[in-house]
Amino acid sequence: MSQTQKLNAVTLSSPVTIDGEKITEITLRRPSPGELRGLSMVDILRMEVDAMFKLLPRITQPPLSPVQLSSELAPEDFTELATKTLLFFAKKEQLEGQLLELEASP
Repeated sequence: MSQTQKLNAVTLSSPVTIDGEKITEITLRRPSPGELRGLSMVDILRMEVDAMFKLLPRITQPPLSPVQLSSELAPEDFTELATKTLLFFAKKEQLEGQLLELEASP
């Protein structure tokens, strides 16, 4: 049986602490147009750090604060979150054969 990789989740190389709990996986959800306000689409697509620092707290589950992004999150985890964020800007046809859960589980 083949395993399907959840493209909108990142297993962290180093856990972060959110509300006293060690978190080892962060899930991304598709941003709404309102959550893109004040951001440049070009900066997002270029994975500009400042743009990601504004966008990621809006779309991560559990929510990551800017402080957690800058001081607790490992650079490789930040890069993976930023890279996976770009998948929400691709058409479904471009992701054929991949699983992208567009809504986070409650």
